[in-house]
Amino acid sequence: MITINLLPPELKKEESSFKKINFDFKGKEKLFRDIAAAALIVLVSVHVLLFFIGLSSKAAVKARSQKLVKLAPGKKEYDALKNEALIANRKASAIDTLMANRFSWAQKLNSLSDSMIQGIWLTGLSYDEKQTEVSVQVTTAAAANGKKELSRIEKKKLNLRYLSISGYASSMGEQGAALVGKFIASMKDNPAFFSDLADIRLESIKTEKMFDQEVMSFKIICLFKK
Repeated sequence: MITINLLPPELKKEESSFKKINFDFKGKEKLFRDIAAAALIVLVSVHVLLFFIGLSSKAAVKARSQKLVKLAPGKKEYDALKNEALIANRKASAIDTLMANRFSWAQKLNSLSDSMIQGIWLTGLSYDEKQTEVSVQVTTAAAANGKKELSRIEKKKLNLRYLSISGYASSMGEQGAALVGKFIASMKDNPAFFSDLADIRLESIKTEKMFDQEVMSFKIICLFKK
């Protein structure tokens, strides 16, 4: 059969181009199908892989949770032992400090013994620390414009360390008080005892009976330097 194309030359050219494109598309249909199938396989594989990774992660989390539950009693015991160890270490440090200072305390007690006078005997000796609040007067510097200095009272906290000495004086009345004063003077005059002290003062003194005899009981405070 003879086909006669009566279209103008311009339309003939466009038609031949469309046929060429259509021919090329039909020739590559198999390639496109292969690419689409490969992409689908890749997507399915990724989803399956992610699914198994999720299952594995959940199993690992569950296993760790069960392990933590099993270890919980052991952790409590570990924490208790750790606290006991910390307390023991603090006690050991305190003992080491005391051992390091034992010779200075021995010297202090020996120098106290050298300060003793006749008619005085001691019944108690203790070391203590306490925090106290004192009033301090603070003066500001004079201003450049000629204003006067200003002063104000401020409260400050101090950590006081002191040695308490208690005992008896064998004499009564003024003689007993004089013996206690002489004992305090003896301690102040002893450099080995008074060197690291700020002050020695009489805290209390009163009359008491001991074995049917009247004596003077006293308490002395030896305040350490800051």
